[in-house]
Amino acid sequence: MNRIIELDFGDFILEAELFDTLIARKFAAHLPYTVQLEQWGRELYGSIGRNLGEDQPVEDIPPGGIAYTSNGKYFCIFFGQKPAWAVEHIGRIIDEQWEKLVTHPDQDMVFVTLK
Repeated sequence: MNRIIELDFGDFILEAELFDTLIARKFAAHLPYTVQLEQWGRELYGSIGRNLGEDQPVEDIPPGGIAYTSNGKYFCIFFGQKPAWAVEHIGRIIDEQWEKLVTHPDQDMVFVTLK
């Protein structure tokens, strides 16, 4: 059962679905999060301050993918960048809404909640 979450950047909100995976369920169990973001190429990431562990890390995430890594306890939003290391693919931004990040990549905070 996938859950819908909102990524509220202040100026705009993107909807995403969390996959039914162990790490995605752990991520959802601790919602909401306020995440200070850093930008690396076409990726935004920031610490959620919680180690959710590892289950099935992957080397590549498609644009619009959201991920978690215990390396830094980072929540990651990908919009065209390949991860620096394997991460847990926990969900995806619905439809092509992620393209908003291509034109507005300078986001410094996101509030993540269940919809």
